[in-house]
Parts: sequence; C-alpha cells; structure tokens
Amino acid sequence: MSTYHSFKKLFNGVYLEIEDLYLLEPFQIGYLPGWIPEREFATVIRAYPAIKRFLIKRNPAIEGFINTILSQNEPAESKSELAECCDKVVWTVADLIIYNKCPEVYDNLSFHQWDFEEITRISSLVGKIVVDGGAGTGRVALEAARSAKQVYAIEPVGRLRQFIREKASQLDLKNIFIMDGFLDAIPLPDEFADIFITSHALGWRLNKELLEIERVVRRGGIIIHCPGTAEGTEDDIHSVLISPDWGYQFSRYPEADGWKRKYWKWK
Repeated sequence: MSTYHSFKKLFNGVYLEIEDLYLLEPFQIGYLPGWIPEREFATVIRAYPAIKRFLIKRNPAIEGFINTILSQNEPAESKSELAECCDKVVWTVADLIIYNKCPEVYDNLSFHQWDFEEITRISSLVGKIVVDGGAGTGRVALEAARSAKQVYAIEPVGRLRQFIREKASQLDLKNIFIMDGFLDAIPLPDEFADIFITSHALGWRLNKELLEIERVVRRGGIIIHCPGTAEGTEDDIHSVLISPDWGYQFSRYPEADGWKRKYWKWK
C-alpha cells in the first residue's frame, strides 16, 4: 500500500491543504526527492510559485530537484487536475505535515498505546540517565521520566519538542530535558547515558545512527530499540541489528496493529 493510501486511512478525519507545505522544516524538505510524486509535485509548485520559493529558501539543496521535475512535466490542464495533484502531494507526506500541524493527532494513534513494560522488562530505569532518541510526541520520554533520574528527549521537529514540553508541564515532570538533534548527530557528550531508547525512530541513516548511539552510551549501559514496524516488513534493519557487527538480541511483542520486534544490547 502506498504512503498516500496508508496515511489517508491512518489520519482519517484530518484536513490537509497545500499551504501546509509551509510547515515543513528544512530537513523534512530534504526528504522530498525520491519520496514525493514528481509529476504531481511539479504541477503544484508551478501553480504555487510562492511554495517553490519557500522550499528553496528553507533548503537550497532541493533547487536542482525542483528545476529538473519542472522541466520534465507539463502544467495542469484543469483546476480539477491541480486539486488532485495537491491532494496526492500533501497526503503522500502527511506524517511530516501532521508532526508540525497537529501533533496531538499523531500522539493519539493506536500504536502509541503499547505496554511500556516492554522497555522496563529489559532494564529498570530507576535512578538512570535515559536518552529518548527521535522522541516524537514524547511517549517514551514522558514514561521514563516517572522513574529515571534524568531524561533527555532528542527530537528534530520544533513543534514536537514544544508538544513534549507542554505535556511534561501538565504532568509536572521536572527531570525531562528536550533537545534538538538527530540520531546520527546527537548533541550529547561521549559515554553520557545509562540507557538509550528509540521507538518508531530508527533507520533513516542506520549505520551512522548506531555508531552515534554507541558513542553516547557509557560502558555497561544498555541500548534498546523498538522500531514499531510490523514483523517481517523491515528485515534489512533486522539483519543489520542482529549481525555480528552490532550484536543485538531481540524478541517479539504485540501492538495494536500486529507483532513487533524489540532489540537490545549491553555496551
């Protein structure tokens, strides 16, 4: 199933419009080549030159891609065709938009309701320094802060960082610190964390991410990954994690949408 149809189903009831592209952050714009449907995207940015200027201003590296697809595709022949292209574009990248537009919708998805004991069965968090990498809406970070000494939530999307701060304030959690950063560029020193957790976040630049995570975790600490993808759908990541190069152990656990895997290793 395409991301367009998957997101239409997943975010049923959400209204998106082409101007929502203005919400994208520079790094998100960098994901568009190779992901967004080129003919429809070219049609949209030709019809909305302000969006084209915005995207290039925010991430100049995308200009070559935009110029190429514009040269290869013709304008829309009708308003209805343009509307169809707009719909295809925003819904193909709906998750990127929704992170910025309505994070509470993403936070309420059923796959966020998994049992946090899948983490604590591997290791207690009591008194530990914990890092939640790719924190999203803060599901892991906020749970961990109930028992950990300190929790550092690393999240590159500004609106999601704001969302975590709001939730932490509502819960009166004062030991959680929210930081901008990526899994392959973590803004923390070497051997800083006792426990490093990722949930639904790993795999954009897998080997660089794994190296950076190992740098941040102290000797004797533990790394835990809950990728959140259905068992069998990302066997390439599975193969890397359990390979002799990385040496992760794994087990299976159920979520609302099927069986998943979790991985862990002691450093």
